[in-house]
Amino acid sequence: MALLGLLLLFTGCITIEENYTFRKNGSGTMEYVVDMSQLGEMLKAFENVGDGKKKGEKGDGMNELDLKEEMAALKKIPGIKKVKVKSKDEYVQRLRFDFTDINALNAALNVLLKDSTGQVNDFFTWEGSTLVRHSNGHARDIGLGMGQENGADTAGTKEVLSSMKYKYSFSFAEPIGNTTTAEGVAVERPDARSMKLDTDFGAIAKDEHALDFRIELKR
Repeated sequence: MALLGLLLLFTGCITIEENYTFRKNGSGTMEYVVDMSQLGEMLKAFENVGDGKKKGEKGDGMNELDLKEEMAALKKIPGIKKVKVKSKDEYVQRLRFDFTDINALNAALNVLLKDSTGQVNDFFTWEGSTLVRHSNGHARDIGLGMGQENGADTAGTKEVLSSMKYKYSFSFAEPIGNTTTAEGVAVERPDARSMKLDTDFGAIAKDEHALDFRIELKR
């Protein structure tokens, strides 16, 4: 029971990343990362506790992430190329692909980031030289699911959601100008052409537009 309690407490140890590179011609690369390494380290610490498993033996699928279906679907999208999944760590999965334009990218994101509505979403649009993000309910659905798993314990739910991180990173061919982000989003500018955004699922639960933003490029 103590082990089960610890597992429930640390269920929220997850980080999701969207990493983008945009070229001048509108093409680029996208990497989608699901990182549950913190949970993995905790589970490894409890190996051989009452389950009869040998050290190093994989569990019942709880520690195995799977993006194979998404990878197969992405390969069928026109304008999406070089789809690869890397998983050096069984608790961290990285899916990467190239896109030829914003339309191909949006089609791919509708595969990766489905929400409960099932509606097609234009995740990115260009308004002149400004890249605009229109998020759907994908991340919010994940957060709500975690809240339901933690029952009516409001304090516990908030703790779990705050431990779950959502991150963006962008690299452009042109310098970045003005940007607009939601409240609760940390912004980092490593250099003139790159940008990182960082928030948690607690902020996403409070604001359905927490993952929306605008990035102006100096062209």
